[in-house]
Amino acid sequence: MRKNTSLRRKVTELLRMSVASAAICTATVTSFYATASTLQPINASRVEVADPAIARKIAISFHHAILETNYAEGYIIADLSDAEIARLKAEHFSIKPANNWQKKYAAFQQQLKEKISSAKNGKQVAGIPGYECYATVEETYQQAADLAATHSQLSEWIDIGDSWQKTNNQGGYDLMVLKITNKNISGEKPKLFIHSAMHAREYTPAALTLDFAKQLLNEYSSNADIQWIVDHREIHLLFHMNPDGRKIAESGVYQRKNTNQNHCANNSVGVDLNRNFAFFWNTTANGSSGNECDETFRGASAESEPETKAVSDYIRGLFPDARGPNEQDGAPQDTPGMHLDIHSYSELVLWPYGHTDRISPNNSGFVALGNKLAFFNGYTPQQSVGLYPTDGTSDDVSYGELGIAALTFELGTNFFQQCSVYQNKIKPDNLPALVYSAKVAAAPYLLAYGPEVTKIELNGAEDTISITQGAPIELAATASAVQTKLSANGRTVSRIEYSIDTPIWEAAANIIELTETDGNLNSGVEVIKGQIDTSTLTQGQHMLFVRAYDGNGKVGVPSAAFINISQNNSPTPEFTHQCTDLKCDFDASNSSDTDGNIVSFEWDFHDGNQGTGETISHTFGEAGDKNITLKITDNAGSSAEKSAQLTVSEPVVVTPPTPPTTPPASSSGGGLIIWLNAALAGLWLLRKRRKR
Repeated sequence: MRKNTSLRRKVTELLRMSVASAAICTATVTSFYATASTLQPINASRVEVADPAIARKIAISFHHAILETNYAEGYIIADLSDAEIARLKAEHFSIKPANNWQKKYAAFQQQLKEKISSAKNGKQVAGIPGYECYATVEETYQQAADLAATHSQLSEWIDIGDSWQKTNNQGGYDLMVLKITNKNISGEKPKLFIHSAMHAREYTPAALTLDFAKQLLNEYSSNADIQWIVDHREIHLLFHMNPDGRKIAESGVYQRKNTNQNHCANNSVGVDLNRNFAFFWNTTANGSSGNECDETFRGASAESEPETKAVSDYIRGLFPDARGPNEQDGAPQDTPGMHLDIHSYSELVLWPYGHTDRISPNNSGFVALGNKLAFFNGYTPQQSVGLYPTDGTSDDVSYGELGIAALTFELGTNFFQQCSVYQNKIKPDNLPALVYSAKVAAAPYLLAYGPEVTKIELNGAEDTISITQGAPIELAATASAVQTKLSANGRTVSRIEYSIDTPIWEAAANIIELTETDGNLNSGVEVIKGQIDTSTLTQGQHMLFVRAYDGNGKVGVPSAAFINISQNNSPTPEFTHQCTDLKCDFDASNSSDTDGNIVSFEWDFHDGNQGTGETISHTFGEAGDKNITLKITDNAGSSAEKSAQLTVSEPVVVTPPTPPTTPPASSSGGGLIIWLNAALAGLWLLRKRRKR
């Protein structure tokens, strides 16, 4: 085998240095990192793959070995065994040592050593050295506990089991779930369970789920969509499924498995938790490994690992069994509940089956759902079988056993993803997908077919309005049936309707259809308008629910906005723009307020720059589509926002013509005379200056 045994022995040494509790302990963590910084580079091979579709299949089948993927340039870097190399060569792939990658990794290890030295000297107090945007295990637990304490009516911090090391009295961690729901609203609620960081070396998943928790709790009062999700859903978030292994990975080691020292203790220690789930455990040839030193070692038996057992039991406690015992027994289309397994990396959205290339009995629902989610993050949606099948994976219990919609996200392009990529791309691309997942959890196989309400405008303001009782509200709702990676052909919006306060999906809701259209409901995106009567609305905040149907009568998930009935009407924002090259002039003088004065104009150019004033100019740094948001506030403190998109272009560079070096020719001689006159005038001026 070509595995780096020196590296694995170092990992085993690290296991004996585990942190004893989930409390933050700077001295212990620094010591842990210092030992880890001595690890040697791993062996790596470069696999040439010209076809991106085939490359993605390799990334799925050899996810345990992947170190780098570059679909555009046609190669994959992987830590492959001799047997795996032979297997790929038998498929006629070209494979050679990845020397450049190993040089970069050695440089990274040196850089990490310097970062750890800085941490030891007290220069860094938060985050993983070199990747400070990613909280450590202890920091994640502390932040989640703080969220639960701050938002005690909306969340709960729950212990669902122990890691391998804690189970075996070697330190370790509790497995903790943050449950988010409004405790003041009772009744059965659709559930979304998300677990992340099952494979320790994957930095981005735990960060994304933690940021999702922060969004749900911190935006509860200000974001209508977030508020109704927290009120009418249960969100269960397990940030670290493999905290023992993650502690090793925080030191720059490509640790995948848990830390079960009963297996391959002097080499590749542990069990691959994503081959240890029960329903399809060890049912497929080459779907997992019985060799305890392989990265896909399935464990001694199904759910042999305390982490896998705890998660499986928790899922069984959340969701009822919705399908029969046979592989082709499908769950009903309206089955509620959803399970997401967040991994990195490869920019994929995956659904069952993965143990066979046969489709699941709920495949049409999975295709609709997976392509909808992939619209938000731009990833490739596909069935989770790669070049070869896998068994014992996390969807075994949720879908295989219970019939719950279960999908996997593979985030980003690297295990140790740069913070700039996470903050600027992965996080903003994937949070909307998680919000959609929470919405669609009521019936994932069914609601994924319907359109989404993408914009709600109330008297021209987006999402929130303050108005006096009885004053009319002009509602304009935009719905899209084409927010999917599937073909847009034949997808149309046929109807939009709303309810106030009572959720629109409940039987008691008073549902009103919007009727003002362009007369032709034949487009994938439609804006339908109507007027809301506020005469019966009491003073205070009200929730407006809006949903849409497609041309086949399929309903989508709802969106929401706030209506505040007060003594003051919200102002109405309006603005125009005029752009020349990268510079744009903005004018908000057409904004109005029916019962007061506008006292502030705040502009957000969504490129890190903001500004104020009724008129303003801004120069963008580069060409492309730009989003602009104007927020206006009146003298009573009511505010409203309006957003627009515009396109700016690079300035056109005009190269001046080269002046002639000889007098221009002219058939009449006039050109020559003009040239001579200009030359004589120049000589006269020169002589005059010399005389001075």
